[in-house]
Amino acid sequence: MADIKIVLCPIDFSELSRSELALAVEVCSAFGAKLIMHHNHSEIAPGLARQWEWDQYHQAGYLTEDETEARLRALLATVPPGLAAEAIVSRGPVGLVLLDVTARLPADLVVLGYHGLKDLDHASVTERMLEQSAAPLLTIHEGAVIDRFKLGDGEVPVLVSTDLSDDAAVITDYAFGLARRLPLHLHLLHVASGVATQGAISAAQKKLKGLVPPDLAGRVTCHVARGNAVGNILEGAERVQAGFMVMGEHTRGLLLSLFARDNAKAVLEKAVCPVWYIPRRR
Repeated sequence: MADIKIVLCPIDFSELSRSELALAVEVCSAFGAKLIMHHNHSEIAPGLARQWEWDQYHQAGYLTEDETEARLRALLATVPPGLAAEAIVSRGPVGLVLLDVTARLPADLVVLGYHGLKDLDHASVTERMLEQSAAPLLTIHEGAVIDRFKLGDGEVPVLVSTDLSDDAAVITDYAFGLARRLPLHLHLLHVASGVATQGAISAAQKKLKGLVPPDLAGRVTCHVARGNAVGNILEGAERVQAGFMVMGEHTRGLLLSLFARDNAKAVLEKAVCPVWYIPRRR
């Protein structure tokens, strides 16, 4: 995996922002990365969202520039000594602006909270980033906790889900790279179809074990489950008490997304721990 040198953390001054910032600081401390806080003065609410819903989650959008700068300075003052950090402010449609800032830095990781507010394309800002960002995302929704996300305190269990397709190698390779830099124990999980034969299960187990690099032997455990993918991923994360999960995004077109939810977005809404998404196109 590429080294993490710049971490972008969008801040909307909501309660969720505190968790986002704590995750970003933890990653920056572990990698010696620079933290970039970003606040956007959104000129319009996304899509057809009712104004009161937008206000509830983005009340800070009506702060003056001086008030915004004061709040950002206060947050910068909470950053641990020795950690490089700065703040930037932008203006415009938040989804498009965030994609642009991510590309221009360029950010190696974006730490982003999920409010669940839908825009015109039936996707929140976080979902849009999942579909279009070239940078990995570390996400957390409002009901999740970060208590086990401690990258420097002992070996942290991490659930890594893979469908064992050819393009899924980028996900496991990224996770292996994290394990080489951090004290992690990876749990590789493949969820087979509910009608998969025992032969197919055995083949999947063999393929999973073949993915494990020799230098990480002893720090990777392989699991194969059968049935519903989302349910097994969520249950697996709880079973191993994962500090976070690593999985890939699955970009869908607009028409398909109206009728079905992909696994990445379904896990995003229900995960009890942070989820580290790796773009397959990476």
